[in-house]
Amino acid sequence: MPALFKACVTTQTPDLAEAFFDEAGAVAQAIGLPQDGATRVEAYFTESPALGVLPFAHQDFDLEHVPDEDWVTRSQQNLPPVPVPPFFLFGHHDRPRARRARHHIEMDAGLAFGSGHHATTQGCLHLLAHVLKARRPMHAADIGTGSGTLAIALAKAGCKNVFACDNDPDAVRVARQNFKINTLPAHIRPIWCNGLAHPAARKAGPFDLIMANILAAPLIAMAPAMAAHLAPTGQLILSGLLHSQKQRVVARYRHAGLSVQKDIRIDPWTSLMFQR
Repeated sequence: MPALFKACVTTQTPDLAEAFFDEAGAVAQAIGLPQDGATRVEAYFTESPALGVLPFAHQDFDLEHVPDEDWVTRSQQNLPPVPVPPFFLFGHHDRPRARRARHHIEMDAGLAFGSGHHATTQGCLHLLAHVLKARRPMHAADIGTGSGTLAIALAKAGCKNVFACDNDPDAVRVARQNFKINTLPAHIRPIWCNGLAHPAARKAGPFDLIMANILAAPLIAMAPAMAAHLAPTGQLILSGLLHSQKQRVVARYRHAGLSVQKDIRIDPWTSLMFQR
């Protein structure tokens, strides 16, 4: 195993820390839950990073060499479970302490693809819970599935047909592992492709619900395709955008014939629900 280094910081602006460490070459990050307004962020590097002065306010900072061990597992063991009723997300290390909940989701995030702790994932799950109060989607899509959290939530909630895809083959590998851990039906498998352009997406649609937790720029670019693949009464849940980017995304999807039903803001991140 190559040398590994861990940068640790406590800050009230975890989004800025995450973006900074990502730009500095971090290969994985573990972001804790806020406590007293501050969040602990751990970033892992395959070589000693030249970080200089951190460009965001912080309470403490440390950079250390990580011993030769399963460092991804080590980082995840510091992450607490995430309750978003009716869902309860937890890592393998928390399995014995899993709480009673309607839908348990066990996540093995692997390298840099998310364990459900990010505010954007939680925002999507809150909006999905809102959808489930009124109906259960039968045909759904998770675009940019990453570790597969949202696709697993859809399947656990009773959606029989889930199309999940990602343009990163490593993400697809991690999602496939998590689908197996959560005993999803064999016909629900993540696909390596770019958005909704794959023939399998056209075959699986139109969708009652599309979820996409990616970034603002690709969300804006994909608006026509998202709208085209929605059923006449379909709904769309988007996240991965900062609150400052909300109006641009809303305007693009309004132009595509969709209107905002609900939005959730967690820290600087916004999650949106649209409908025709």
